[in-house]
Parts: sequence; C-alpha cells; structure tokens
Amino acid sequence: MKRLDRSRVVLVVAILAGFFLTFYELFYVMKFNFITYSMLKSLGLDVRWLLKILDLQQSMALILAVTIVMVVLLKPTRAMGRLSIVYDGFIILSGAAGFLYLIYVYDEVVRVGYLALAWDRVLMPILAFIALVDASRRVLGYVLPTLATLAVLFAWASEGYNTRLVLNHFYYAKEGIFSIPLFVMISYVFAFIFFGSILTNLGVGRYITEFLLALLGRRVKGVAKLAVVSSLMVGTVSGSSVANVMVTGTYTIPLSVRAGYPSYIAGAVEASASTGGQIAPPILGAAAFVMAEFLNRPYRDIMIASAFPALLYFFGVYMFIDRISKKLGLMTVRGEDIPPLKPLLMRIYLLLPIPLIAVLLLMGLEPQYAALGALGAVILAVWLSMGGLGVLSKATFVILASLLALFTVHIGFSVSLSLFTLGVASLFILILLSLVFREARSALEAILGAFKDTMVTVSPVFLAATLAGVIQGSLTLTGLAATIGFTVLDIAGGNVFLVMVIVMFISLILGMGVPTTANYIITSTVGGAALAMAINSWTGLPIESSRLVAHMFVFYFGIIADVTPPVALASYAASTLAKAEFWKTAFAATKLSLSGYLIPYIFALNPTLLLVTVNWNLETLISFLIGLGGAVMTILSLSAAIEGWHGGPIGLWERLILLVLGALNILQEPLWLSTLILVISITIYTILFLRRTQRLQLKAPPSKRGMEE
Repeated sequence: MKRLDRSRVVLVVAILAGFFLTFYELFYVMKFNFITYSMLKSLGLDVRWLLKILDLQQSMALILAVTIVMVVLLKPTRAMGRLSIVYDGFIILSGAAGFLYLIYVYDEVVRVGYLALAWDRVLMPILAFIALVDASRRVLGYVLPTLATLAVLFAWASEGYNTRLVLNHFYYAKEGIFSIPLFVMISYVFAFIFFGSILTNLGVGRYITEFLLALLGRRVKGVAKLAVVSSLMVGTVSGSSVANVMVTGTYTIPLSVRAGYPSYIAGAVEASASTGGQIAPPILGAAAFVMAEFLNRPYRDIMIASAFPALLYFFGVYMFIDRISKKLGLMTVRGEDIPPLKPLLMRIYLLLPIPLIAVLLLMGLEPQYAALGALGAVILAVWLSMGGLGVLSKATFVILASLLALFTVHIGFSVSLSLFTLGVASLFILILLSLVFREARSALEAILGAFKDTMVTVSPVFLAATLAGVIQGSLTLTGLAATIGFTVLDIAGGNVFLVMVIVMFISLILGMGVPTTANYIITSTVGGAALAMAINSWTGLPIESSRLVAHMFVFYFGIIADVTPPVALASYAASTLAKAEFWKTAFAATKLSLSGYLIPYIFALNPTLLLVTVNWNLETLISFLIGLGGAVMTILSLSAAIEGWHGGPIGLWERLILLVLGALNILQEPLWLSTLILVISITIYTILFLRRTQRLQLKAPPSKRGMEE
C-alpha cells in the first residue's frame, strides 16, 4: 500500500514538474512572457512584472535543479537499505542548492567574470557536480558520468591543479555545464520533445500506423514493410529511436508475428526502421540541433542535407524486408487485422503536423517556433476529431483561436510570432475547455500525460547534454581535442578512407555506453575537424561544406549505434516488445540497417547527395545522379547477396558477384569510373534477375507461368 501511495505521489509530482518545466520553457526561455506583455500593452495594460526574467544561464541552472530532483524521485536508490532515503535526500539538496546558488551569484559572475575562491564558491559547484553525476548514472548508466568525472579530473591535473580556473571554466562560465549542448537542448530540443509527447498522448502516432495499415495492408506484400513506412512517418516528428519503437512497435510487432515473421525479425524490423526516425526530416535527433549550432548554420540546412541519406536508409531497410518476406512466402496482411479505411480517412487532417512543420522549417522559422506552431494545428485537429464533443465545444475552440489569430495580425506580429502565440495559446485553451466541458476530460488526461512524459523524456536528454558539454569543455581547455584530431590524421596518413574508419569506430565504441547526442558531441569534438580536413583534401570541397559533411558522418554513426550490439537500445526495446532473444534481434537489426553503415561513406565521397554542400550546375547534377544511382545499386546488390534472393533463390557465385558489385558502387571518385561501375552493375544486376525469373517460370506449372514470384 505504501509503495502504491508513493508511486501515486511521484506520478503527481512528475506531472506538476512537467507542467512547471513546460510553463517555464514557454514563458521564460522561449520568451512568451514578452509576447504576452505586448498583447496586454496593446490593450492598454502595462504589466511590467512580465518583463522580469532570469538570464539564460540562470534558467539552465534552475532547469537542471528541477531535473535532478525529479530523476532522484523517479529513480530512487535501493541498494543502501534504510540509508537510501538519506542518500537520496543528500543528492536532492546538493542538486537544488548547488545549481540554485548560481542564480544567487550570477550578477557577480557577470560583473567580475573570473571569481576569486571562497568556501561557498568552491563547495556549491562541487555539490552541483556530485548531484549531476549521480542523477545521470541513474538514467544514463555509468559510462558517460564516469567519462565526465575523469574529464574534469584530467583538466584539473593538466592545469596544475588550479581549482579557481577549473571551477570558473566548468561552472561559472559557459564552457562546461552551461555550454552549447545544454543551451541547444533547452532552447530548441525541448519544444520538439514536448511536441512529440503531445502527439503520442493524443493518439496521432497510433493513427499514423492504423491509417497506413488500412491504406496499404491489402496491397503491400509483407506486413513488416508497413512497419518501415509507419516508422518513417512517425519518425519524421519523433526524433527518438526508442520512442519510435514504443509508439509504432506496440502495434506493428504483434501484427508481424501473427503474419508469420519470426519474433526476432519482427523486432529487428521495428528497431532498424525506428532508428531511421532520428535521421528522417523534418525532426531529426537532438544532435542535429547541436550540429546546427556547432556549424553556425540554420537548422533548415541540416534538414535538407539529411533528406536523401534518410530516403536511402529506409530504402535499404525496405529492400531487406522485401527479400525476407518473399523468402518466407509472406504476402499481404490478413483481412481481420486491417482496420476500416473510411473512418480513418475522415480524420486524415491528423497528418497535417508532418507537412506543416516541414514547410515552416523550410520557410526558415526558428525551430522552436515551427514546433509550437505545428502544435497548435495538432491540438485543433484532435479537438475537432474527438468523439462525443458537441458543436458548442468545437465551435468555442475555433472561435477563440480565430480571434487570437486576428488579434496577432492586428497588432503586427510576424508569421513566426503569430504561429508561436497560437500554438502556446491552443495548449491553454485546450486545458481550459477540457475543464469546462465534461465530455472532453480525455483530452485533459492526455495533456497531463504529455506533461509527465515530457519530464521523463527530457531528463536524460538534459543530463546527457550537460555531461557531454563537460567533456567537450575539458577537451578544449586542455587542447586534447586538437591533439587527438592531429593524431587521427597522422595515423591515417591523411587518407580519407582511414580517417572515416577511425572516426566510425570512435563513434560506435562510444555508442556502447553514451547516448546519441553525447556521442555526437564528443566524436565531433575529437574527430570532426580531422575528418573535415581529409574530405576537403579528397573532394576539393570548401572547408565549411566539408565540416557539414564530416559532422553528418559523425551524426549518422552516433545514431546507428542504437542498433549496433552489444548495447543497441532500439533493438533492446524492440526485442522486449517482440518477446524475442536480444542478441538475435540486435544482429538482425544490424543487417537490416546495413545501408546506415554505408551511406555516410557514400555521401562523404560524393557530397552532392547532401544538396546544400555545392553550387549546382550541370557537372554537380550529373555527379549527384551518379552518386544516387550508385547508392541505390549498392543497396540492391548487397541486400540480394546477403539474403540470397534476387527474383528467386540464387546460388553462391551469383551472390559473390552481387557482393562485389555492391562494394564497388560505394566508390564515388573519379566520376568516369563511378559511372562505368554503375552502368556495368545495372547490366549485370538485370541479367541475373532475368535469368533467375526465367528459370523459375520454366520450373513452374503451366498455369502459374508468367506470374510474379
């Protein structure tokens, strides 16, 4: 009973903390307080207290304090028996006092810059770091907290045990705890996490899966292919491998098992497809926003650059599933598993957020404004589609939203500010109307669930980014980042292939114990510059474009670590849902995700595939088409060779030929050679396919000849 009561209390606290965090982010980090002030001022109300805000670094400290308290409450210590509550209380007090202290002394930090030592100025940062490390190990494991601790100790020793320098660098300045990674998470990524939580709790993710099943279930041969398509759709707005698995996998994995797929294959399909969600625009993984900040490029550039690599990745997963489905003889979905299409078509406007957020980002709107602008459309669509609501309740929402939209235009708000205002206001209108209209209480429950899920989701993201910032701060303070980069170049002898292989292994090894965002930050810090120089030397690409290519390379392998054993978090989540053996699921997912391991090499050697790295002319257009064709042939050839299916079962020598063709098409330079390889590959691939299908037709009974295998 006590345990039940405690769980309820923690749930309520998590909802309240999620509400506070959301409110604070919207009003004081994203500056909705200024918007509110402007609207009230236009009505003759001068509410000046709305203009009082904390500096962004103070806001980071406050948010970290709340995050640490919530993590300790959600993940209490149990190994210390009766002392556990004392230990947890110490961590809570250390985190709260240590980070809130920065708010107290911040004015002096700004005024003096380099604080002199005093007992409180030493104790409070130490307590904050202890709480940060302890909270992180509860949700992230021991690897990243250990690396961060060693990084601080290494910096301290390297700087002659200069305590004042180290404390100022990591705590008081914006170079360690409060550096770019945490800034990006709080300023941009939070909006997308909250957006995804709203979508999930309001049922949009489930709707996408059901809609695609109803639309394509009778047409697509192999139900697991639907998992690929639905994961792509959900992944465009989720940006998280594990979250994508949990949204679509709960529906597609049981469906795939009932259709005849082995459970580990069903789990592997979902894991590999869901991992692609982090590389699928418009909402990529959190590391993409850090990349935009590191490269000083608009997020729109990152989104555009990821488009064709993402399509190639999902094409690769799809082709593997196509061949596996045909080998197993699994065809269309059973009729009883397909929901009726007509009711789903009546709610098709629930898909509006996906194209809307893409358009807003391509228009150049700030990412957080685009996310919250699309959020308003989601809330309106869900409210109008809710069953049981009367005309009055629906009309009330539409009228209030319309009046607010007209008011923002009247007072001269820009498009981005108007959309942001409508998105935030729609959230509060939904809460208000859910309290007024009893039949809409389910919407209120969904919003409360979104607050809780947001708190749970952002906690590891914020903590991982903070520790990654600490490690990055140590690497830059000591000069170790440059040293490692030059060492990588020396070992590889400047050879771009060897540099890529070394950077890939660094990323994959880090991925065994470090979340994808932290993995990207660390790997790009130590290897990004070296890889950019190697790409610049090999392709002649300008250094700024080479940096984008290098960071995209690192970004890809940081994400593909989610399906790379031995950790493979996405595979673990999928194997749990599929009730399958983890190792079989993980290795199958690695095979299905093969394109994810090869595409980074292809776009590094042919940067035109990233679209924004070159000035377009006839030569670059030809290079792009040859590169795209080579990537497609690589996927087709290798999937056929590995699965042993190419229009039918194929023999060893045919598989070897296709294996060689697939490997050769990875080469992208010089252009004449890659063109020749592509033409030869298409010719041989087609001949092998026709030979195999003709043999099968000759062996088939007369009544079945001419039918597609």
